[in-house]
Amino acid sequence: MRLQHGFSLVEVLVTLLILKVGLLGVLAAQTFSLRQLQDAIQRTQAIALSHGLLSEIRANPDLTALLGSHITRQFELPFDPTCNFEQACTAQQVAATQLNRWAHSLQTSAGASLFNPAFCLQQQGGSVQLAVSWQQRSATSTAVSGCDATNGRSAFVIHAGGE
Repeated sequence: MRLQHGFSLVEVLVTLLILKVGLLGVLAAQTFSLRQLQDAIQRTQAIALSHGLLSEIRANPDLTALLGSHITRQFELPFDPTCNFEQACTAQQVAATQLNRWAHSLQTSAGASLFNPAFCLQQQGGSVQLAVSWQQRSATSTAVSGCDATNGRSAFVIHAGGE
């Protein structure tokens, strides 16, 4: 009987196959976790922007007249008034300033994380419903049809106010 020194070619190939399957599993888990992290960042940004908008509406109810029902990045902003200490701003001018500042934060801060966001505002009496949707990074379609969660778009709805 002859003593064996080293490994046979079959043993090495089986070991490499097992190692390859294990590394592919780790790579798949890493890809999945990165996708989940991107979704969480998008959701956090959408929540921050929607709460900012609802806070502005709560502070100045005249803002809802300027907003309309559907807001995207291509939303046409009202003229930003220049008020000073000598000439006080009206409620409409303050609302226009608030809307311009919020839209600026939408266009700058959301540019890095929110892709193709849409904000849909519905007001009934004293309550406000804000639906927010955005395109997921992995989705291919860029059309914004509304604020509903569809294939490739994430969404949530916030109800505020009421009596």
